[in-house]
Amino acid sequence: MTLHLHIAGRTDIGMVRSRNEDSLSLVPELGVAIVADGMGGHPGGDVASRIAAEVAADSLRHGVANGDVPPDEQRRVDHLGEAMTRSVEWAHEAIRSESGRNPEVEGMGTTLTALLVDAETGVFVIGHVGDSRVYRMRDGELVQLTQDDTWVQQQVEAASLTAEQASHHPYRHILTQCVGLADPPSAHIVQGEARSGDVYVLCTDGLAGMLPEDDLAEAVRSGFMGALGAAAAEQVAERLVAMANDRGGRDNITVALVAVSDS
Repeated sequence: MTLHLHIAGRTDIGMVRSRNEDSLSLVPELGVAIVADGMGGHPGGDVASRIAAEVAADSLRHGVANGDVPPDEQRRVDHLGEAMTRSVEWAHEAIRSESGRNPEVEGMGTTLTALLVDAETGVFVIGHVGDSRVYRMRDGELVQLTQDDTWVQQQVEAASLTAEQASHHPYRHILTQCVGLADPPSAHIVQGEARSGDVYVLCTDGLAGMLPEDDLAEAVRSGFMGALGAAAAEQVAERLVAMANDRGGRDNITVALVAVSDS
C-alpha cells in the first residue's frame, strides 16, 4: 500500500539574531525534508546552510526521481541509502568549492539533516551531520532518531556527563563534525520503516534548545490529534516556531514536519 505524505516547514530568524543562518528545503513529491544550521561565529554560515540544503535536495532529486531506482525492495532500500550518503557528500563538496572561490566565506560550515520517506515501500532514510535533529512521534511517544555530533554527547556516551548536565553545559554547541570544513564529514545514515500515523520532526537547535522534549511531544501530539493532513502539518510547524520565540527565541528556528497516513 502506497503511503501518503504531508510535509510542511518553517524557518524563522528568532528574537535575538540579526540574520537567519538556518535553511530549509522541502521536496514533497519525493517525501524529502532537509534542515541545515550554519555555524555561528563563522563567516558565511547562512551561505553554507543554503548551499547544503539546496544541493542535498538536488542530489536526492537526481538519485531518486531521475535515477534508476531498483524495483526489488531490498535493493531499493540500499539505493536510497546510497543516494542519501551521496547527497551529503555533494553538499560538502559544493561548500568547499564556494569557499575556494570566495575568500570572504572561507571556513564556513553547517549542520545538515535530511529525511526521505519512500511512499511506495514505507522505508525512511535519514542523513545526518551535526546537531540538528530528527524525532519521530509514533503511538503518542516521541523518540529522537539522530545522535548529536557534539562534544557533550561524546561525554554522555563516556559517562562523564549525564544527559541533564549536557543539556545545560556551556560547551553543548561545540560540534565534532559538520559539513563544509577541511575534514570531510562521515554522515550518519539511519534507516527504518515508516508507518501510517507516524510524524517525523526535523529541527535545528534553535527549536530543540528552547523546548523541552515533553513540550515538543505535546505540541506534536495535540496538533495531529484530529487528522494527519497538510493543514495540521502547517499549523504545527507555525505553533512550534511560535513556542520557541515565546521562550526567548535565542537562536534561529527551523522545523520541518513529515506526517504519514494511508489516505
